[in-house]
Amino acid sequence: MMRRMFSGMVCLLLMAAGSAWGADAAKITQLAVKVQTDVRNMVKVQKVALPEAVVQQKAFLLRQPEVRDVKQLKGNNLMVRFKDGNELLMLLGEDRLGSTGETAQMELQPRVITPADRVLVDKRVIDPSKIISLLPCAPKSNKALIFDCLEDDYNVLSPKIWTQVKSDLESLGYNVTTKLNNNANLANAALLDNGEYGVIMLRGHGGDLGGDFGFLVRPWYTSYPPANSGYTGTIRASAYNHAAGATQFGYIITGTFSSTYWADKAFPSTIFFLESCHGADPGALPGMPTWTTSHGASVWLGWNESVSFNCGDKGTDLFFQKMKEQESVGNAVAAVYATGCRPPELVAFPDNKNRCQLAVWKSDPNEASVTNSRDFKLLRLASSGAQIHATISFYSAPTLNEFFFYVDTGGSAAAEVLVKCHGNNFEVYKQTQPGLYNNKVYTGTPTKSGNDYSIVVPWNTSFGTANPVKIWLYDMTGKDRLPDSGSVTLKK
Repeated sequence: MMRRMFSGMVCLLLMAAGSAWGADAAKITQLAVKVQTDVRNMVKVQKVALPEAVVQQKAFLLRQPEVRDVKQLKGNNLMVRFKDGNELLMLLGEDRLGSTGETAQMELQPRVITPADRVLVDKRVIDPSKIISLLPCAPKSNKALIFDCLEDDYNVLSPKIWTQVKSDLESLGYNVTTKLNNNANLANAALLDNGEYGVIMLRGHGGDLGGDFGFLVRPWYTSYPPANSGYTGTIRASAYNHAAGATQFGYIITGTFSSTYWADKAFPSTIFFLESCHGADPGALPGMPTWTTSHGASVWLGWNESVSFNCGDKGTDLFFQKMKEQESVGNAVAAVYATGCRPPELVAFPDNKNRCQLAVWKSDPNEASVTNSRDFKLLRLASSGAQIHATISFYSAPTLNEFFFYVDTGGSAAAEVLVKCHGNNFEVYKQTQPGLYNNKVYTGTPTKSGNDYSIVVPWNTSFGTANPVKIWLYDMTGKDRLPDSGSVTLKK
């Protein structure tokens, strides 16, 4: 890992405060800054291997009169116990910190990691032919959140990674909210469930807390902030801020924070993506990741060790490019693996969710000339591999006798398949000659809830070997079309 020139994404210095410090805040600040500075100098200037630099810092800490014990933990981390019972967890990890010049140079690199010629096939990806009865694992909301605590800090790509992820998500119809820098704070972190986001990307410093995951939010403080952050489940922390060129301080959120504040609403099959160190480290999974996936999130993705900004930004970019292409989570992870930018590994948790993918969305404006009960508002499409799952939302509860769901399977502007959608059933017809659909191949029952009308259409029976297909809606009575022109593409 030390042969890489790029800085580590996560090397936190976490302070767990007890009833009283063995030294005042100024002394602890001085100690924390010295350890961080000395490690950086030894690794970057003296070319000392990181494990050896950490061993030397352990010896230094043991000589301090306030320190009772220091243990070296996984990932070259140090747990410091003070004589008064307080603890200090130094998550030094794989800290390959770059100079300002190196940062500027890396921002000029192109956005794409090019996979190796032989793409790794993830053996855990489920065979689509075996999941006929399963619902597709895809977000149930077209809202997405990018929560980037380091937008003004260290960036490898130009344009910056958050703008590229935003573009990828918007191409599939997601409405993206961004919380950057000081807006990526405790108050907004506490509202993640209330936003009802289908996709949440978190970028920042993270760490394995031993049975839990910790994530550092903004703002930065130049010295230790108050012990009481105003929120449950936070720990004071420090990390190197490249923008300031100094060690600074903030709060990390933990599993206790998530279980306290993300309990108002279940996540709508949300895909969580962590661009941080240890986001899916086995030691971190029992905390925040497990709680989140137990409360509605479909899958939690992250790196299983310390990750550099280089591999983190580029791996995130490639992952979301593949998701934009409607690849599964498993195939997107495999593409990142194939680049060779590892260890660490980008992994999905739970490991049986590799078939998850992004749903495809298309919205339509509220048209004054169309009655709301017949006015298309939103189309959601997801494929289980064996079926298309489609939900059509109207501007009010639908009162309909029939509307059409057209499918182009031949790559032309015309439809080869027509789905006639009625109040109590839907019928799938194949074209017998141009413009005539007389060959009925399937009849199904829709699900209606509020303003939504949902159908499940068998792929092979209806579309044969076509992949992808192009879809649009039309209502003869209201003369409404979604989209107004063109179609929506869905891969099998």
